[in-house]
Amino acid sequence: MLNKSKYFRKLSFSACLILCMSFLATTANAQFIGINLDAAIAYSAASGTASGGAVGISHPVPFIPNLGASRVIFNETENTTSSADANSVLTLATKTTISTFNFFYNIPFPVVSIALGIGAGTMTELSTPVSEAFIHIGLPFWNTIEFHLGYHAMSVSNIDITSKSGIVVTNYNLSNKSYTGGMTTIGVQIAF
Repeated sequence: MLNKSKYFRKLSFSACLILCMSFLATTANAQFIGINLDAAIAYSAASGTASGGAVGISHPVPFIPNLGASRVIFNETENTTSSADANSVLTLATKTTISTFNFFYNIPFPVVSIALGIGAGTMTELSTPVSEAFIHIGLPFWNTIEFHLGYHAMSVSNIDITSKSGIVVTNYNLSNKSYTGGMTTIGVQIAF
């Protein structure tokens, strides 16, 4: 019985050793292509809630940028009283959509993944140009999935909403509106 136990122990040790060596000899599987999906949590220039997000396609080629797109949609209501008549109130309700296309690079770090990008687009309703810069910081799990947080800083020039939309307004003080702000996102990347 003692010989069988000793023989079994040697056999187990040898099997573990061979198994460990075979794992060391295999090649590492790097991602070929990844798809990023982000949902917008908030937009700082919006007075209420915002919807939208970002999508992107990542690839492993080092010096060629990855491609993506961002969109944020929010509604806003602004009440202004007349300078001539205090009982007269003007209500402006706007639905704003900011859309951009962007290029980004994945920066390799040992524990976290970081993506930096820039983009350009328009505010669709008013055809106003928009520029964007963003960062994503994420935690990769295995080789196939990553969870990340993102911040997209979007810069829009100040807009006079009434003149851009063709509305003639008199006796009201309407200052230029700024839609410059930051979109906070939460998302996932799935790699193939």
